[in-house]
Amino acid sequence: MSPAARTLWMPLAAAMAALGAFGVWALRSFDPNGAASPFMPCILRSLTGWYCPGCGTTRALHALVHGDLAGVFAMNPLLPFLAVTVPMVVWQGTGRRLPGPRWIGQALGSATFWLVLIGAYWVLRNVPVGPFAWLAPG
Repeated sequence: MSPAARTLWMPLAAAMAALGAFGVWALRSFDPNGAASPFMPCILRSLTGWYCPGCGTTRALHALVHGDLAGVFAMNPLLPFLAVTVPMVVWQGTGRRLPGPRWIGQALGSATFWLVLIGAYWVLRNVPVGPFAWLAPG
């Protein structure tokens, strides 16, 4: 990386680290399930009554910073998958090839894959029967 590029990236990396540290502090200090929670509720859920793909993420992150992995899965089962795959997509976006079969990198780099995955997850987590009910936060 050139010195000019490093000059641009270093403040951004420092700001991201500070924001991440603040987020961890806030999630460890305040309970999103509490009545006096400073965290904002889901606007879509408040307006429509439907769970969006991100519903439960704040509570899942709260569970994660407290070491409750079962709670993470209970609040948003898609979050652990995203925690693994998003860094892989970023890695691939820098021009590097992912280790493993080529089709995995192609699928993760496809907008169709992400639209189908998130769209299906959004619809299925709002189906109140059978095996789909466990996709709802809670």
